[in-house]
Amino acid sequence: MLQGVTASLAPHESARLSALEQTVRDGLRDFRRTGQALSEIRDNGFYRASYESFEAYLQDRWGFTAPQAGRLIDASDVAKVLDPLGIQPKNEAQARSYRAAAKVIEELEPEQQRVIARLVEAAAPDTQPEMEGEDDVPWDVPAAEVRIMASVVKKMQPDALVHHPDSGDEVPFDTLTNPERFEVIRTHVDQKTQAYREKQEAKANAPQAEKINWADWVLNTAATSLSHGQRLEITVEPDGSGAARAVARIVDGGTGEVLSAGGGAVTLKKAVLNLAAELK
Repeated sequence: MLQGVTASLAPHESARLSALEQTVRDGLRDFRRTGQALSEIRDNGFYRASYESFEAYLQDRWGFTAPQAGRLIDASDVAKVLDPLGIQPKNEAQARSYRAAAKVIEELEPEQQRVIARLVEAAAPDTQPEMEGEDDVPWDVPAAEVRIMASVVKKMQPDALVHHPDSGDEVPFDTLTNPERFEVIRTHVDQKTQAYREKQEAKANAPQAEKINWADWVLNTAATSLSHGQRLEITVEPDGSGAARAVARIVDGGTGEVLSAGGGAVTLKKAVLNLAAELK
């Protein structure tokens, strides 16, 4: 909805706003151009001639909510950081997946960023064959692995002790030549990347936990598995720290003896699942 005019724009501001809005209009399918244009409109307050707020401008002019625009701007900012590395995200969501890596990269010196670009270039051919034909995945290095690269480079401070790539002796990082430094960094990146991939593979291959509807499990277990006189109880008691813990257990109704009990938990669901695991 149009708001009251709150401020006028200088002629050069009006001209720039027109150009930026044309960019948004023409580039709605290009998150980089759209995000950059919206960012400039917001940061310079170009909306102020007709709208009281950026949010009102977004809603009335483009049908965007503030979070939608924020995601576009954020993705555009990330893509700008990635571009010198040769990484070209294909859509907004893909760009934002690199956000954590981009945050580290922005903190690095230009020379350190150039090292990451070399690492990306070296790693990309290894990943490209696996991803060929997949439109939703960039051809280069996955976001998590770029973050590993950035983190390793960031930790390689001049006084950091590393193993010389030839002799294996422990030496300060800044005593190495540039080729030796790159070799040390690449070795560290390879080791951490391999550990990450192995962890992801183990996670993918791990047996999936059985999904149980805990409320149905309580009723089914009570109806089909309890003997006469037994009962299934869920108790909730304070734990002494100002919080409460729940415990699910099977009790002999005559003697009060606890026949089986799961571990305590902070939710009823977890308490029941702990009992289910115990009975297995």
